[in-house]
Amino acid sequence: MVRTVQLFEDPNVSIDQLSEFYEVEGSPHTYLMFVTTIDGIAVPLEPGQRGGSEIALRHLKDNPMAVGGLTDNRALQYGWATADAVLGGAGILRDNPAATWYPRDKDLQDLLTKGNRKPVRAVVTGSGEVDLKHAVFNPKKDEWQPVIFTTKKGEEKLKNQAKQLQVHDHKPPQHTKTYAIGETSVDLPKAVEILRKDYKSKLLDVQGGPILAGEVVKAMLVDEVRLTVSPQIMGDLSSEGKRRPAFVTGVHFGIEDSPLAELEAIGVSGSHIFLRYLMNYRN
Repeated sequence: MVRTVQLFEDPNVSIDQLSEFYEVEGSPHTYLMFVTTIDGIAVPLEPGQRGGSEIALRHLKDNPMAVGGLTDNRALQYGWATADAVLGGAGILRDNPAATWYPRDKDLQDLLTKGNRKPVRAVVTGSGEVDLKHAVFNPKKDEWQPVIFTTKKGEEKLKNQAKQLQVHDHKPPQHTKTYAIGETSVDLPKAVEILRKDYKSKLLDVQGGPILAGEVVKAMLVDEVRLTVSPQIMGDLSSEGKRRPAFVTGVHFGIEDSPLAELEAIGVSGSHIFLRYLMNYRN
C-alpha cells in the first residue's frame, strides 16, 4: 500500500513537506537516488552533458516543463542535508569539478549542520584515478569528512599522486581517509560496513553513476530506490551511436531472482513523478 501521496505545488519544497515525503522507518537505511526519462535513460552520453541536470530538464529556461526538475534538485539537496554519508562514484568527480554533495540552499545547509553534524563524503574508485585537488577532498571549513574507497593498486596510485603534489608545492588532502578494500574491485559491502561502524552512518545516500548503482543493487545493499521520472523520451542511442545506460547498468538478474520493489510513496511536481520504492530481494 502506498503510504504517502504528495503534490509539490512549489518547486522550492518546504523542509516539512520533504521530511514527510522522505520519512524513513528503521535504521540503518541505504537509498539510491536517480532521475531517468520516461523510457528509462539515466545518462544522455552527449558531449558537454553531465547527465542529471539534462535528464531532469533543469537546463530548460522559461519553460514550465522545467518546474519538476527544480523540485528534483531540491529533493536531491535534501538527501545531502539529511544523510549521514553520501557514497559516490569517481566518474561524477571527473564530470563535475565542483561536486561535493553539499546543499546549496541555505535552509538545507542549516539543517545539515544542526547539532554539529559532520557528514561523510565517500568516493569509490577502483583505479585510484581521482584528482586529490578536487573540492570534495578539500572542504574549506571542515564541513564534511572525505573518504576514499579503493583497491590496493588504486591506493598506490593515490600515494604517488600525493607525493607529486608535495613536489609541486601543492598541499595534499590532510583529512581524507583512504581504505584499500579489494584486489581488482572495491568491496562495496565492506565499504558500507565501514561507513556504518567507523563513521556511525545510519542513513546512507548512494549518488553514483549507473555502474555503481548496478553494483550496490547486485550486492543487495540498497534498501530503497528514490526515482524521479522526467517527462522526456531520449531513445537508447546517443548521437554517436553509443548505448545510453539506464540507472542500473552492468549487472544481470534472472526472472527468478530479480529484485522486486514495493511502492512506498508518490509525489508529483508539474509533469515529473517522484517514486519511492522499498527493495525486496528474492535470494
